[in-house]
Amino acid sequence: MRKILLSLVAATALCSGSATAADIPTKAPIYKAAPVFTWTGFYGGVNAGYGWDPTYWLENPPGTLDEILNLRPQGAFGGVQIGYNWQFSRNWLFGIETDFQISDIQDRYNFVYPGGGASYATLAIDYFGTVRARFGYVMDRNLFYFTAGGAYAKFQANMFADFDVGDGLINGHKWLGGYVVGVGYERAFTNNWTLKFEYLFIDFSHLDIRGINTGGGQVALTGDPYLHVVRLGLNLRFASGL
Repeated sequence: MRKILLSLVAATALCSGSATAADIPTKAPIYKAAPVFTWTGFYGGVNAGYGWDPTYWLENPPGTLDEILNLRPQGAFGGVQIGYNWQFSRNWLFGIETDFQISDIQDRYNFVYPGGGASYATLAIDYFGTVRARFGYVMDRNLFYFTAGGAYAKFQANMFADFDVGDGLINGHKWLGGYVVGVGYERAFTNNWTLKFEYLFIDFSHLDIRGINTGGGQVALTGDPYLHVVRLGLNLRFASGL
């Protein structure tokens, strides 16, 4: 009888302990939300591309033996850019960017004046740059944007003209200002590195570079230059993007 009572007590204690352990609440696992990528922050990088002006016309010399010179400068360029982005909502971004380019955009035109001899004119863009605002639509690590602002460039002109009233010679340069508009796409392929493709249209102010005509008067290269630009750029973001 005593053994039976001890067995019942032991069984009761065991059941009671099991129920107590089952009643202890377990702590739910804590899940940490993944960080959200943001475009906000400073950046800098390099770029390279190609520029061309399909309809560049110059006259020489003005008011006398007018000659239409078909100069169409084109060529490669490369440079640097720096900027800042502010992503002010989930899908919208405003930024400012400036860039500076060393250029090989140039052309040469050979011609002959009536009663004269072989002549030529060259036109080159040695440097150009822009200061622009960017307004974009953000899709996570993808940025589609419109850009607009001011532009500047150094034009270099050279000409030798052999015509019946004397020789003309030009060797000069001029800095011109203008405006720029364009569109682009940028992709963040890591938290710190982005790659962009961009198209720009740059319209400069009037160009007028003059020289001396040995027969009296002046020789001039004149026109209204503009430029189409396509380029790839690589940027390093100075913030992690998270």
